[in-house]
Amino acid sequence: MLEDPARELDIDTLLARGDALPWQPSEQQAINFSFSSSAWWLQFELTNTTSEPVRRLLELAMPLHDYLDAWLVDANGEFVREWQTGDRRAFDSRPIVHRTFVMSIPLPPGETRRVVLRLDTHDGLFDATPLYLMDDASFLAKSQRELMAFSLYFGALLALLVFNLLLYVVTRERPLLLYVLYLSVFFVLMFSSRGFAFQYWWPRWPTFNNQLIPLNIGLFAVTLAIFSNSYLDLGRHAPRLARVLVGLAGLCLVSALPALQGHYAPVFRLMIPAAIMLSGMLLGVAVWRSWHRDILARVYLVAWSVLLVGITLYFLRVAGVLPYNLVTEYAVQAGSGIEFLLLALGLAWKINQLKNDKLAAERVTHEMQRSHNQQLEAQVHARTRELEQANRQLEIVSHTDPLTGLLNRRQFEALVDEELNRRRRHGRALLFAVMDIDTFKAYNDTYGHRAGDVVLEKVAALLNIHFRRAGDRLFRLGGEEFALMLESDARVEGQAALERFRRALEGLGIEHRGSQHGVVTASFGLVACENFTQVTDAQTLYQQADQAMYEAKERHRNRVVTRSIISES
Repeated sequence: MLEDPARELDIDTLLARGDALPWQPSEQQAINFSFSSSAWWLQFELTNTTSEPVRRLLELAMPLHDYLDAWLVDANGEFVREWQTGDRRAFDSRPIVHRTFVMSIPLPPGETRRVVLRLDTHDGLFDATPLYLMDDASFLAKSQRELMAFSLYFGALLALLVFNLLLYVVTRERPLLLYVLYLSVFFVLMFSSRGFAFQYWWPRWPTFNNQLIPLNIGLFAVTLAIFSNSYLDLGRHAPRLARVLVGLAGLCLVSALPALQGHYAPVFRLMIPAAIMLSGMLLGVAVWRSWHRDILARVYLVAWSVLLVGITLYFLRVAGVLPYNLVTEYAVQAGSGIEFLLLALGLAWKINQLKNDKLAAERVTHEMQRSHNQQLEAQVHARTRELEQANRQLEIVSHTDPLTGLLNRRQFEALVDEELNRRRRHGRALLFAVMDIDTFKAYNDTYGHRAGDVVLEKVAALLNIHFRRAGDRLFRLGGEEFALMLESDARVEGQAALERFRRALEGLGIEHRGSQHGVVTASFGLVACENFTQVTDAQTLYQQADQAMYEAKERHRNRVVTRSIISES
């Protein structure tokens, strides 16, 4: 192994100077120069000790190596074969169509051939490059094993991606979409870094292929931070920490931008510390939320820890700290496969939990709605009862006198006309009386209108006490004037009832200095009607009773005057 710091050596100079150059033996299975501004030369000899020609395949198993120049030299120093390839050159520059760099080395029987390799980079970042020397059968077996492993790996990622994308289309759950974006970026990153994208997707775009990988790493950091914030619900539990995580992820993305101008070594020098900080914070957040018994956080902690171990091993291998081996080379694939599977299971649990929470919320809402409906129904019933009561009260008010509670004049005309018709049909006499409180105006002038209202209330109460039969009807016609329609059809009985009331009113002893009797009294006009052809309506009946009442007034008041209207037949 020979370092060429000034990049001044060429193959002719190297062959001419031979062993005079400071060659050093390599003790590693994989050559790893990490960050270096030098070009590096490697050489080794192959001897065919058999009597048959053989072929060996030399594989540099790192698909991202920038520049690779190789020569096959015979014992005379003549070039047998020459190759110029690398992922900075078009894919068809490779001698064998493969995602890595494979060269065919023919060895005649009994001869020795020297293989000389020159490794160089675009701007000083080397990836660890294992070397394999195999016959055709061994190479085929190795390629098939790798292809099978990568097919299972990428197939599993793709299946998870499509499945969760379909779930998102059906459920419209935002965490599923973020998971799909996160997985999609990681899928492209892995597909590119393992050389498959350059081989199958853009074999003629080496520059784009090199730019995409660091940009994908930056996008991976951003989608990881956004997905983690959603997955762990950090916007609710720790909003400031969520913004810090997104800021660190943004720093990773910004540090990848120099790759657009062809600068890659500075990209990884900035990106690796930022990625370590982001990874450490995500690990700390997962531990913190797990400590609070967050089931999703515990799933995330296991998943992220597995991937973090894989990423750490890979970056330590890139930095030259760890040697190249199967563990460090494929740790990211193994860790990411386990991580995405665990995250998918966690998402399924989360969606199921969201579904249960939604059902519980719907049950609570339904119960609240049912309770609200019951309350509303009770309120409607109460308002209906209040309305019915108000209507009844309104009906009562419209039919009765508000001061005394007796029937009013409107009811007087309706009920008396109805009773006249009924008595006419049944041939029964009708007893109707008009009562007027004596010298009531003088009482109001002496004692005041409020005292007069009290008298009217007492008179009404006394009427209700004396005339309680089902057919008795008591009316206040206005002012101090009242009317009585009696159930009895016997004139003598009706007159006696009025006399009892008159005496009871007088017996109340309500002082009235303006009356000749010294107390409140009343005058009555009673009509006993048997001739309904002469008395056809309430107004006629009232006039008859009113005349009898005025006759009582003229006869010194406080008396009952009866008038009979008898049929002529």
